[in-house]
Amino acid sequence: MRYVAVMALLLVSAFWGGHSVIGKVVEAQIPPFALTVWRFTLAGVLYLPLLYRLLRARHWTAQKFWLVALTGLFWAVLYPLFYYQALTMINPVQSLLLINTAPLFVLLLSRVFLKERLAVMQVMGIIVAFLGVVWMTVGHFGHAASLPGILLTLVAALAFAGYTVTSRALSGVSLLDLLAASTLWGALDLWVLAFVTGRAGAVWGALGGLNAAGWAQLLYIVLIVSSLAYVLYLFGLRRLTTPVASALTFYPQVVFGSLMEWVWLGDRPTLAVLVSAVLILGGVVLMNLRRRRSVGGQNHDSHHNLLEK
Repeated sequence: MRYVAVMALLLVSAFWGGHSVIGKVVEAQIPPFALTVWRFTLAGVLYLPLLYRLLRARHWTAQKFWLVALTGLFWAVLYPLFYYQALTMINPVQSLLLINTAPLFVLLLSRVFLKERLAVMQVMGIIVAFLGVVWMTVGHFGHAASLPGILLTLVAALAFAGYTVTSRALSGVSLLDLLAASTLWGALDLWVLAFVTGRAGAVWGALGGLNAAGWAQLLYIVLIVSSLAYVLYLFGLRRLTTPVASALTFYPQVVFGSLMEWVWLGDRPTLAVLVSAVLILGGVVLMNLRRRRSVGGQNHDSHHNLLEK
């Protein structure tokens, strides 16, 4: 099951790596705020058939209820708003390089709030993979980059780290219930924000400016990035330690994003990308050596049982 979770997270990484490029392209037709609102509104429509399942939320504790609300705020409001705005200032691969700070935030937050610990091999794997990101960063930020874009992306990374940790803390809530509740809550938050800031009319009319390609790109973001990818992400998150799941999802994104940028925008991968890919994939291998070396060991089993409580 562990290797199924690893493959699921690598598939998520491919989906999200392409998202940076597609998000950059579709922003030529729809502003970042309107894109965020419609992304989660349309995704929320997909979960409307599950509303009957959310009736059980009346039995949730106050702590669980507010954790779900916080998860929706991190995921549907703070992370995409800052990230899409940053994409108007920096290129897709630069954004992916910066968003790769999220696993480091996750490592810190999960240690503080979830009391998770990692094996030495897993720490080494995260470090090696991050060195791959650093290697590519040197090449991409050798020229002037937008400081506001950099700061916005780092805030987005911190917001996603918050989403990851709160999602893991809600392991007692079924995967579908968590996705439905956080998506619908996030969509509601976004519409409230749209009305409060006087942008509801502009958001409502934004879809009228989309051509056929724009609709296809928006639907990819809704169906693949916001729906299928998050199902796979939560599936993997519940079967691996939080920092490892985050690293497996984020670090390979720069490789997938570079390939997508090559195919979609015509920018060929550089030597830095290839070296980075080797380091990142090597780090992924190191992160997954621990289970093989501890099969049958009680140390891993007790740790896993503790996380599932």
